Amino acid sequence: MVQLLVAGSYTPTRIRSELTFPGAIATGATGLKVKRVQEWLTLHDCALAIDSDFGPVTELQVRSFQAQVGIAVTGAVDNTTWDHLVEPLVKAVAPIAPGATLSSTINAVAAQHVAQHPREAGGDNRGPWVRAYLGWDGTPARWCAGFTCTAMEQAAAIHGVAPAIASSASCDTLADRAKAANRFVAGGGANTPPAKTIPPGSFFLVRATATDWTHVGIVAGAGPAAFQTLEGNTNDEGSPDGYEACARARNYRNKDFIVW
Repeated sequence: MVQLLVAGSYTPTRIRSELTFPGAIATGATGLKVKRVQEWLTLHDCALAIDSDFGPVTELQVRSFQAQVGIAVTGAVDNTTWDHLVEPLVKAVAPIAPGATLSSTINAVAAQHVAQHPREAGGDNRGPWVRAYLGWDGTPARWCAGFTCTAMEQAAAIHGVAPAIASSASCDTLADRAKAANRFVAGGGANTPPAKTIPPGSFFLVRATATDWTHVGIVAGAGPAAFQTLEGNTNDEGSPDGYEACARARNYRNKDFIVW
């Protein structure tokens, strides 16, 4: 297990599998462990083709990364190099002090993740961050709900309680579960918040129809005409199928909420 983890880190199986050192990796190696090295190199701005083949280009970029972080430049991936590669995910799941409410802790956890700049690597909806949030990746792996629910799960673990609703990769399922738990709040107009207060850490849902929601994220702060967000699988334009997790702002048009 990665040496940088500390007691209380949030590491369900899907995250632990992304952090566990798979053994020494060097020129001539192939397969999933090489793919993961190449993904993390790309995420650290040592870009290369993610082809699961540890050839001279991968060795060159490993050397570049090792020099970048100030460790022995060998061109091979040992445990120390691996720990530096996966350090952003380690920092994202590190324990924090619980907030006054579960909702405030969800907000703080989501901000901690966004600070590590989760984003895709190797293609649409692919890479270690997507797998950490969903347990799988690939073009259909729209990971906004995975990001949002991971923050909820991590915050619940910090408080020592069960999540208020079960996680899901589906926005529609989250909406249905919130309704069943009496935690669903219908939105207002384009610039009008709902009558009920929306505290930081609440979820927002982008509504397509009365029974279909296309995107979900976390409310970081709600104002009188707009609100700030922390959300995954988006971009600066607010796409519901972007490439990163980021902080942005939205209006209230076609938005519903899940309040804790």
